Amino acid sequence: MVGPAGFRLTMSATLIDPKRIRGWTQVRPWRNLGLLAIDYACVILVTGGAIWFHLVVIAEELHWSWLIPVWGLAAFFNGILQHRIGLMGHEASHYLLVRNRKWNDILADLLIFYPMFAALIQYRSKHLGHHLYPNDPDRDPNMLGGRAERLYARFPMPKRSFIYHYYVKFFWPPFVFRNLLDLFQVLSIGSGMAPLARGVAHESPSGTLLPERDSDPAGASIETTTKSVGSGKKLLPTVLGVFYLVVLTVAIRLSIQSGWSLALSVGAVWLVAAAVWAFLPQAAFFRGARLAYDIKFSALQRLTYHTLMFYVLGAAAVFTGYDPTVAFLVLWIAPLIYVFPYFMLLREIYQHANAGREELDNSRVMHADPFTRWAVLGYGNDYHLIHHIYPNIPHDRLPEVHQTLMTESEEYRTVVDESHGIIQGRAGIPSLLDQLAKGLR
Repeated sequence: MVGPAGFRLTMSATLIDPKRIRGWTQVRPWRNLGLLAIDYACVILVTGGAIWFHLVVIAEELHWSWLIPVWGLAAFFNGILQHRIGLMGHEASHYLLVRNRKWNDILADLLIFYPMFAALIQYRSKHLGHHLYPNDPDRDPNMLGGRAERLYARFPMPKRSFIYHYYVKFFWPPFVFRNLLDLFQVLSIGSGMAPLARGVAHESPSGTLLPERDSDPAGASIETTTKSVGSGKKLLPTVLGVFYLVVLTVAIRLSIQSGWSLALSVGAVWLVAAAVWAFLPQAAFFRGARLAYDIKFSALQRLTYHTLMFYVLGAAAVFTGYDPTVAFLVLWIAPLIYVFPYFMLLREIYQHANAGREELDNSRVMHADPFTRWAVLGYGNDYHLIHHIYPNIPHDRLPEVHQTLMTESEEYRTVVDESHGIIQGRAGIPSLLDQLAKGLR
């Protein structure tokens, strides 16, 4: 493909010396874990403040309607924080959370994906396919299942239309709920599509994701495929997991109401579930991507994590007299269902709508206001084009790589889609919404 001014879009290794690229790939784990801790501290602060206000309403015998604006605002900010935590999970999917790959995957599940009722392996299986075929409606997993028609086919889009369809419609629940199924497929059960069905993606020395391919006895390469592989089998653990959470919830409620030992009730339910887990064969568990620790063990770990989560909620009701169930549903589950999908959708549109399919035009670099950078484009997602060119470079080094390319690579500097501001540009430089409208007559 030939880009603007006749520059040919070439492989990433030709833009910068690969030796210099390797110098940017150093992961700084304590920085990442510290940033994650700050996000969780904000969740605790927001949630704790909302619960404190609830206790004030109870103590002062105020009408429950006082909770609506306070809890609504708290749920909104928790949804943003969930999105930020999820963005660190995106880093982990590229083994960029901590240096050790096994601990990268274990910590990603425990600290990021399990709290959102998700799993790293299912997210990674779809995300790596996206890197291989960005914006391709037939092969990019993010574009399958009707998403291409609903999203990118509508671009380029005028500013006013964008503001109405993607800002104002946040307050129209059917718009947001349409995207919930996509989120559920990505984070919980996968999409049913396996872009790397014959192999697992790996990274080249320059950071470019490549598919590993199996070979037949004659040495002929077997192409990767996007056909559905084993979707029925991989649904079984998910169905059993949902059933388990329902049974666990009922057991906890009955224990609280009847005075039974909460620990014994929860322990008994867990033991039965662990027996079912032990009975299931390894092949029953999702295998759509590489995981750096045992896949079956990860399922037991996830089961145990959610058991402890629900036990803590029940124990809080028993020992404090304050039942946190409603707070959990409104302040964590509701934003996970409503706010989180919206910000994922908005970010994906910012990054890929009205973009090409080649290495230097499949995404963009966005210089945004502080709130947008924090809520929508956190952890390097404002330099998403750089991430697609070099997916093994951590989020905190992407701005430096971009500046280096702008200085040293005329090819990159000429082709890159760079915006300043979201709605209004600056000093003749187009805004992001200008870029999303580019091409309109």
